[in-house]
Amino acid sequence: MGRFNSHRHGGHDHGHHGHDHGHGHGRFDFFGFFDSLLARLFPVRVDDGVFDFVLDSDYTIDFKNNFVQIKVDGGRTTNLSLAKWEANSVDAADLDKLTFKDGVPASLNISGVGFVGADVSGTGGAETGTNIDDFLTEQLALTDAGSLAEALTIDGSQAGTFAVLWEFLDDGYVEEGYFASVNENFVRLGIAYAEYLEDGGAPLTEMIGKFAPDGPDADLTPERLQSLHDNLLGNLGEAPINSRFASDPATGAELISLIEAIDPDLLDRPYYSGNDNSEAAYDAVRAYDFDKGYARTDFIDTFFGAVDDRATNGGAGVEMIFGDGNSTDGYAITRHEGAGVELALKAKLRGVGDLDPSDVTYNADGTATFRVEADPASADRMEWNIDWAATVTEAGDDDSFVFKFLADVDGSAAEDFIDLTATGSEYTSNGDLQNSWNYGFFPDTDFDTTAAEGLYTVRLEAYDDGALIATQDIYLEVL
Repeated sequence: MGRFNSHRHGGHDHGHHGHDHGHGHGRFDFFGFFDSLLARLFPVRVDDGVFDFVLDSDYTIDFKNNFVQIKVDGGRTTNLSLAKWEANSVDAADLDKLTFKDGVPASLNISGVGFVGADVSGTGGAETGTNIDDFLTEQLALTDAGSLAEALTIDGSQAGTFAVLWEFLDDGYVEEGYFASVNENFVRLGIAYAEYLEDGGAPLTEMIGKFAPDGPDADLTPERLQSLHDNLLGNLGEAPINSRFASDPATGAELISLIEAIDPDLLDRPYYSGNDNSEAAYDAVRAYDFDKGYARTDFIDTFFGAVDDRATNGGAGVEMIFGDGNSTDGYAITRHEGAGVELALKAKLRGVGDLDPSDVTYNADGTATFRVEADPASADRMEWNIDWAATVTEAGDDDSFVFKFLADVDGSAAEDFIDLTATGSEYTSNGDLQNSWNYGFFPDTDFDTTAAEGLYTVRLEAYDDGALIATQDIYLEVL
């Protein structure tokens, strides 16, 4: 028994010594092994709507009838429903891991790219936050920009897709010039964009493609400010297509035919470069787009100054229609350049004219505050009037509008408007409205000229087919 015990004891010591020896050279990394095993078993995961391609290997994406198969070197094949594939995105940084079996993906959501407009990039051109040029180069070697735009969704929207593809093509255009090889892709991208607009997509008027800061001239306007919307549609004009494809008329004719199938008018849409001092072209594209139902965000212009000549007596720009000697200047003005309407409001002194400039504040939001006396000129007249004009400009000649003139009679923070629209047709007969209104004209039950102190809002509104399209407010600070 003792001999057996001695042998066991010695063996135990030897084994323990051997264990210490092994510990000195390293320990088996169980957790690392387990993580590696999990990565091979589950090489594709989803984290907060973004696919995580776990392995540092090549992934092959194969679109089947109703699912997506993902194969990876050194890992298990993953099958995803098409719905799950399209509900999640691929991070732009992972695109270099992916190969698409059929060359062009049937659908692909890409996140983390980021379009930076030319007006804020600081480089003079539009940029992307993450460079995916290699991926786009590969794809555009296999298909055209319009088809690729239909397959991709970048940064969660079609707007992002058009912006990133446009930025990539523009880099090539800047390098190669007017007859650049990218011209066909620019037109095909524009065709896809026109289809997007026809389907109710929002115009890309706030994404700036071309920009040059203000130069040493008298105004404060950038030398160029062109949106992606105007650039994309500008590539669909028949004249530039014929010019750029003069050496390949068959391709030019094909592109023109595709545009005609969407809307033949696009071939003759006015061109707006975004260059300084091209206001007429800017107004023309806005009028065109309004008639087409494109909901661009820059229809409205606000400024302070003179009314349109159409609001003046005989169109001469000298005095208002509603009476001799009434100044055409000093108004707070809102113009809807798409629809073709102008709304103008101001306060003035009766029998004198415009207020002293120190009594007028023109606000950044396009409104204005006029400071006037509370003491009435007589029992039924204030010392000041409200001059107002609602005018249809040339762009609106093919439409009809409803105008409203509303005057607030509650001097507190609340508003109590009385509709005075009917007073505006005394001097006009063509749908325009204008007049000069004194708060003393109100019945005493509506407005007491002997207790006028307060803050009042006066408003003009314009409606097209029942929809409010423009407003102009001024405030009367009666002291």
